[in-house]
Amino acid sequence: MAWPNAGLGEAERGRVNRSPAPASRGSERPRVIVFAYACEPGRGSEPGVGWSLVQSVARFADPVVLVGPEHIEAIRAWEAANPGSCLSFELVPEPTWARWLPHEPTEKSRSHLIGYFVSYLGWQRRAVRIARRLHTAQPFDVSYHATYSVYWLPSPGRRLAVPLVWGPVGGAVTTPFNMWRALGTRGIISELLDLLAVRFFSLARSTRRTWHRARVRIIQNEETRRRLGRRRDSDVLLNHVMFTEVDREPKARERFMLFLSSFEPRKGVRFALLGLAKADPNVRMVIVGDGPERGAVEALIEELDLADRVDLRGWLPYPEAMDLLDRAGAVVFAGVREEGGTALAEAMLRGAPVIVFANGGAKTVAEAAIDPERVQLVMPGSREEIAQGVGNAMTHFYRATGLANTPNLDTASAHRQLEEAFRAAME
Repeated sequence: MAWPNAGLGEAERGRVNRSPAPASRGSERPRVIVFAYACEPGRGSEPGVGWSLVQSVARFADPVVLVGPEHIEAIRAWEAANPGSCLSFELVPEPTWARWLPHEPTEKSRSHLIGYFVSYLGWQRRAVRIARRLHTAQPFDVSYHATYSVYWLPSPGRRLAVPLVWGPVGGAVTTPFNMWRALGTRGIISELLDLLAVRFFSLARSTRRTWHRARVRIIQNEETRRRLGRRRDSDVLLNHVMFTEVDREPKARERFMLFLSSFEPRKGVRFALLGLAKADPNVRMVIVGDGPERGAVEALIEELDLADRVDLRGWLPYPEAMDLLDRAGAVVFAGVREEGGTALAEAMLRGAPVIVFANGGAKTVAEAAIDPERVQLVMPGSREEIAQGVGNAMTHFYRATGLANTPNLDTASAHRQLEEAFRAAME
């Protein structure tokens, strides 16, 4: 199988969020069946990541993408606006019984999340049947599991008679145990339930077969690599947020700190406030977000006497939030168990200095910075140690001068690594 794009630079390939050039069958580009339950243009989180991944695959292959029903309307609109793309999408309906389950992905209740994943497993069974039908009609060279790739769930790609590329796979990041007390009662209960559920699902035979069946495992972070057992030479450490693309208009940076996330224990808003209390007293912070800990956040601001140093904005429209991100002196990412962090990648691509809790995928992404001068890592520790680390980092960026304001992640390298992973799977 020829790889006609191998060795081309970023300029020749074009940006990932533009329609890939159509391929002729004479080019012998590999045919790829992609399992992307969540995949949609113009969306954030998992659907946005899925879209970026399939666009990346379309640089060197002809993908047929199996998607869930939630995303097909937006995809059809994109297809109408981008005729001639080498991307092909197939709707895979969810099972009939799934409509009775509470599974709206935007809901935060545990029952809705469980319903969502049960529906997803039912979708996988249907996706395999459609993939086999398509493979019989015109064979694929490789299968690719792009979204909801977590080490504790199986991949439908394991059931096709072609090499499987799996990932980026995550799902193993946990909050360091010595920090649990700082999460509060709600946070500790959430950690315990998540830990038990994930470990239980990871014991399933179908999940373990996926671990062994995958020809190449693209892994989000070191925590997940350890959970998958013995390392392989073919394993690739590559976080999915490295495929994030942004359109940026550089602006002059100001001296305020920015925290942008939901108010949940694992997102670390308390650590951001505790850090502000330890920072230079002239440091101010804008907080964009809301959530179940809103009352606790307001109480902590009062307790720490930070009312005149915190601007609590709530949720803002996306353009307003991005304007703040483009002007912030630094952006604080205090999430204690992030698999990656799309917001972190977006901030770094917009040139923002970042303060990052050094755990999980966020650490992996931060360490990939082109310019380490714009990254401050805060190491795990006690509540007091983390607060001091965040405070020191805020003071550092408040006083810093002459920092660059250019993209701080090499997305071109991520695209090359993904293509190389497919090439290795087919050798």
